[in-house]
Amino acid sequence: MWVLVARALGPSDLWDQTQPRTVSYTTDIVVNGGNHWLLPIERGERPATKPPLYNWLAVPAVNLLGFDSEIAHKSPSILALCVCWLVVVRLGRSIDPQGGGALGWLAGLGLVSNYGMFKLGFLARPDMVLTMWLLLAWMLGTSVIVKPAQSGRRAAGFWLCIALAGLTKGPAAIVGIAALALTARLVGGTWRHVAILRPILGATFCLLMVGCWSYGVWQIDSTHLSGQLWFHEFFGRVTGTGEEGRGYHGPLDYLASLTYQSFYFLTRFVPWSLPCIAAIVTIGRHNKSIEVAESVPHAYTWMRSAMIFVLVTVGLYSLSVGKRADYIAVAFPQGALLAAWWMSNGARSLMAQRLAPVAALVTLILLTIHNQLEWLPAPKGFGNEILHFAQDANARITAEPLPVVHCWSGETHLLALMGAAREDGRNRLMEAVKSGQPFWLVSGRKGTKPEDVGEWLEQVRPVRAEPVLRTAMMPQEHGWLRQATLFRVTPRP
Repeated sequence: MWVLVARALGPSDLWDQTQPRTVSYTTDIVVNGGNHWLLPIERGERPATKPPLYNWLAVPAVNLLGFDSEIAHKSPSILALCVCWLVVVRLGRSIDPQGGGALGWLAGLGLVSNYGMFKLGFLARPDMVLTMWLLLAWMLGTSVIVKPAQSGRRAAGFWLCIALAGLTKGPAAIVGIAALALTARLVGGTWRHVAILRPILGATFCLLMVGCWSYGVWQIDSTHLSGQLWFHEFFGRVTGTGEEGRGYHGPLDYLASLTYQSFYFLTRFVPWSLPCIAAIVTIGRHNKSIEVAESVPHAYTWMRSAMIFVLVTVGLYSLSVGKRADYIAVAFPQGALLAAWWMSNGARSLMAQRLAPVAALVTLILLTIHNQLEWLPAPKGFGNEILHFAQDANARITAEPLPVVHCWSGETHLLALMGAAREDGRNRLMEAVKSGQPFWLVSGRKGTKPEDVGEWLEQVRPVRAEPVLRTAMMPQEHGWLRQATLFRVTPRP
C-alpha cells in the first residue's frame, strides 16, 4: 500500500505529535511489567495520560522486533489502517452489489489518499486505533438497525468495540454511542427504537470494562486518576479549564472556534471532503421518513447512517473547547463511503471511475513529497538522527554487553528506543565509575560547560570516556537534547 511504503521509507517522525510519550509507555510496560500494564510511566517521571490499549497492542511487536524498531512501535496504527481499508471496501461492495463494486473500491481509495489517514496510519498515537474501533462499532450497530432480526451477536460486538474504543482513548468513544442512538431514532421513527441496540446491557458492559481499568489506576495513583485523567484530559479539555484551557480566552473565543472542526474536516479530508459534503446535501434534501423496509434502498439507509456519524462527530468535537484536527479523523471512513456513494451514483459513476484514481494519485504524490521534504525547518533530520543512533548504539552494546548508564537524554524517545524506562541520573553514573569496571554511557549534552559529558567526566573522575558514536548537532527545542553520544567509559590505569 502506497501510504505505508511512502511513510516507512520517509524520514522518521517519532519526535512529533507527542509520540515520544506513547513509545515510552510501551517500553515501560515491556521493561517493568506489573502495575505498569495499567498505568505506564513516561521516562520514569510522568504517568500516562491515555488508556493503555494502544500500548498493549504494540508490546508483542516490540518484543519481536526490538525497542529500536519504528514499525514495531507504530504497528497498532498500521494494522488499524489496513483493517479500516478492508472494512470500507468490503462494506461498500456488500451494501451496493448492483454497482459492480464501485462503491467499495472508490471508498477504499478515498480513505487512504488524504492527509489525515496518510499521517495517522503511520503514527505512534491512539487515533488510528480509535478510528478502527469506532468504524467497527458503527458497522455492527448500523447492521443491527438495518436488519434487527437475530442481531444479538452484532449488538454485543457493537458494545465490545465501544468498550475497546474507551480503553484506547477514553471518553472519545461517546461519539459512537451518540451517532448510533440518533441513527436508530431516525430510522425507527421513535426513541424506543434505540432499544434494539440493547443500551442498558451494553452500557453496563462498557462501564465494567473501563471501570476495571480505572479502578486499577485508582489503586495505583488515585490523585492521577482524578486530577490528570478526569480533570485535565476530559473535563478540562471540554470546558477549557486546567492545563487544556491555557489557550482559552472566554466565550467570544469559544464562539469563534466553533467552525474549526468543520474546517479541519474540509481540509484534512480533501479532495474527498467535497463529494462527501455533496452526498450529505443530497441526503439532507430528502424529506421522506426513512424506515427499515424493503422499499428503502439498502445503500441509502447505510449512507444515512454514515451522514449522521460524520455530523455527530464534527458537531460534538466542535462543542469542546479543546480542538485538534486529529479528533475528527474518526469520521473519515464514513466520509469516504459517502463520497464514493455520491460519485458512483447515476451519471457520475463513469466520470468518477476515471477521475477518482487520478485525484488519488496526485494527492498521494503531493503527500509523499511533503513527507520526504520534512517541511518543518527546526526538526529537519532530527527523527532519523535519533532513530539511527539508537539502532547503531544498541548493536554496539549487544556486541559488547557491558552495563549501560543513561544521562541528560532530554525529553525525547531516545531512552525508549534503547530499551530504558527511565534516566539513570548522576548518582547512578558515579556508582558505575566507582565500580572500577568499564561501562557504556549514553548521554546528551550538559547544560553547563563543558557541555560534552565525556570531557566533564574525565575532569572529575579518573576515567577515559571514548566517544564511540555521536549524532550531528540537533535543534534544542521542547526539551530535546542537542547531541547524543555513546561513550565507552573505562578506568584509567
